[in-house]
Amino acid sequence: GDFEDTVEVIRSLGGSATKKQRAEAEAQPPPPEPLSFLPPSSPAASEAEDGECSAEAGGDCAVDAAAGGWRRPDAPSVPPGWLPPAEQPCEFDAIDASQWDYEAFMTRYVLHPRPLLIRGGARLPALAARNFSREGLLQVAAERKLDLYRYSWEKEFDGTKPVTKTLAEYLEYLQGRTASNAAKKLLYVVERLPPEESYLNFSAVLPKPLAGKVIEVGTQFYLGGALMGAPLHRHGPSVNSLIFGRKLWYLIPPGRELVVNDAMYDYLTRAGGAPPESTRCVQEAGDVLFVPRGWSHGTVLLEDSIGMSQEFSHNLWDMRDQ
Repeated sequence: GDFEDTVEVIRSLGGSATKKQRAEAEAQPPPPEPLSFLPPSSPAASEAEDGECSAEAGGDCAVDAAAGGWRRPDAPSVPPGWLPPAEQPCEFDAIDASQWDYEAFMTRYVLHPRPLLIRGGARLPALAARNFSREGLLQVAAERKLDLYRYSWEKEFDGTKPVTKTLAEYLEYLQGRTASNAAKKLLYVVERLPPEESYLNFSAVLPKPLAGKVIEVGTQFYLGGALMGAPLHRHGPSVNSLIFGRKLWYLIPPGRELVVNDAMYDYLTRAGGAPPESTRCVQEAGDVLFVPRGWSHGTVLLEDSIGMSQEFSHNLWDMRDQ
């Protein structure tokens, strides 16, 4: 696919190898297996270290909303025309976490901005995933106060006053939504975490493919139900980790930017569906989605969803030894 071809091109940029270089290369031991952040799929998985992500029965890994005690709708929550085709659930590049190559990612997707979905890149060990479950969240952050809006910059745009609830009260609000009232109850949690955050600090962690390689410059914790989401906006490079749930994305490349100051569901209803020139992608539980700098992007949750988004700096890569 595109990603593998890109890796080969990047690795060949040094020019053709000489006969001596080829001989030296052949004498080297074989390279290690590619790094894999996916749970093991063989019987050996049962021998993994305690707390490691496992695909064995028993729910050791985050796999869908229900696994964390979250609700899934009985019927599709958005019109079929809003979604990408079933045979291509992501209309831009998508790889498995086991295909991850950091140099190729930086060169092909960050420096030359293109979006990328990394399937399985946000899967967590059972103990870490528990913090994102309904029960776990109540245990660690029930009293955390939240200022709620339909979209996070609603106050700055038109002076809307927030609805303030504790996290426990917000979970009751989610539980009270039904198919008949969901479109009118769109208060969405998007909390930019301060450095001194204590309740939700478990979410201020970069996904494993980027941990230790880039500098996190801000974390947003998000939580919401079907039809909620973020309207089209843009910023610097970021990664979005979906721990539980399903999320529909719309992305528009630089030069055709679009910013929407309304709840994304309301905008799409008025516009009759996907924004023009947008590409669509359905992000599943455990996936990481990379949003490049300058790309407009908006989301609609397809079920109860929880995760975090982090903008990052790649100065560590820029200043590496060449």
